Amino acid sequence: MTSRSTAVAVALTATSRTVTKLGRAAEENEDCCATCPERGRFAVADGASTSARPEVWSRLLVDAFVRDAVDPLAADVLPGLRERWWAEVNRPGLPWYARAKLQLGADASFLGLTVDVGNQLWAATCVGDSCVFHVSAGKTCAAGPVEHSTDFSRFAQLVGSRGPSHPDPVVLGGAYRPGDVFVLATDALAQFLLRAVEARGRMPSPGWLAHSAARFARAVDAYRHHGCLANDDTTICVVQT
Repeated sequence: MTSRSTAVAVALTATSRTVTKLGRAAEENEDCCATCPERGRFAVADGASTSARPEVWSRLLVDAFVRDAVDPLAADVLPGLRERWWAEVNRPGLPWYARAKLQLGADASFLGLTVDVGNQLWAATCVGDSCVFHVSAGKTCAAGPVEHSTDFSRFAQLVGSRGPSHPDPVVLGGAYRPGDVFVLATDALAQFLLRAVEARGRMPSPGWLAHSAARFARAVDAYRHHGCLANDDTTICVVQT
């Protein structure tokens, strides 16, 4: 999926690519990405495989941030999204065990990025271990909310589709210069990119990685084969300013 803006005033482009787990069909991908360069809004979400219908929850979160231009984590927004998730997944005729799992809800990491072209500022709202990288002249200026490749765990905070709780997001941001690049990555790729920065001082070129769906798929397959990348749904979004 690729989205490009032709308006000179916007001066943003976004390219997103995704690869499912080995042996899984595309429709089983629990990652979701949405982009709107015209509004300067971009988001990724990574559904937890152990939860119920996480792919639906991931889609609702990123669509709320990008297409509806709202904060899906806000106290006046999240309850409505939870109701929409339940309405989509609670279908008649489900077996008892599927209904029991639905009662536990879906969970997902969430990362929403806004880029303010006029003021050359960026901000990211993050829950969980999907990460944003700010790259300038090939160097990583900022990365988070996970800062080190060894800090990833199975117990990251997630946004839940059930219950009254509201997540406490990490907010990152700052200034940028035209020509800078932002990379949004779900956890497996985020860990790989952080490891590359730690070992070599820079990550593989985001433009090269996301140049085409085929190239990204080949790169993911190669990194998995060599044990550099975990076998998980793998999503990248590259925002060029």
